[in-house]
This record gives sequence, structure tokens and C-alpha cells, in this order.
Amino acid sequence: MKKFIAMILAVSMLLCSSVAFAALPETDGTQASNYFSSYGMAVTAIGSGRLQLSFTCSAVGLADQLGVANYWVQKKDSSGNWYDVTGVLSGSTKTNTTSHSFSKIFYGVAGETYRVKCVFVCVKGGSMESKSYTSIKKTAT
Repeated sequence: MKKFIAMILAVSMLLCSSVAFAALPETDGTQASNYFSSYGMAVTAIGSGRLQLSFTCSAVGLADQLGVANYWVQKKDSSGNWYDVTGVLSGSTKTNTTSHSFSKIFYGVAGETYRVKCVFVCVKGGSMESKSYTSIKKTAT
């Protein structure tokens, strides 16, 4: 199982380094595919510079493994460019399930604008699908 998770992380990191990500529109919507019935996330400012990062996904049928392989947080600079403020962080996956949701807290700086990039994974019958996702921007309060 550890080798399998390591393989998922390696594949998702490869995807992250070789695929250009496009920001989604200003609203978080759910996405779908042949493996995922939906996936998405929300970023909520909860005060004192903290952001709540809420991830959720559902599989089409029972998945052997489902969730977020990894995620990272980006901050917008004064020129409007995005840069990583965290390294790649471990997400959360669940086995033998049709859905998985979890939340993390990120400690930012009030007044700064952030977004989150992540890689959702769904494994079924030895095959895997991964989906890259970029959240809407959110200003920490």
C-alpha cells in the first residue's frame, strides 16, 4: 500500500511539474469525469490571517482510493503574479468509498490574497485518474 501511495504522489508531482494550470472562473464549481462524479474545493477566510481549505470529491461508483494526493498554497504579489508559499503538502485519501471530504487550516497574513492548487485522485480496479484543480482567490482577513 505504501508503494502504491508513493506511486500516486510521484505521478501527481509529475503532472504538477509538466502541466500548465489555468485558473478557474471566480466561482468554485464541481467538476466531473469518468472516475469522478464531482470534485472541488473552497477557500474561506476565518480571521487572524487564517484560511480554511475545504476539499470534497465523489466517485462514480465505489473507488479503491479517493481524495487529494497533494496541495499547495500560492500568494498573489503586488504585480499580480502567483507564487508558491508552501511546498507540496500531503492531502488526504480514503479507501473503499464513494466520497471523501476534509479540511485544513492555512496560516496566512491578513490582507494578502491566496489560492490553492491540488491534485484529486481516484483509483478503481488498478487504474487511476487524477485531476488538477485551482481554487478561486481569497483575501485573508
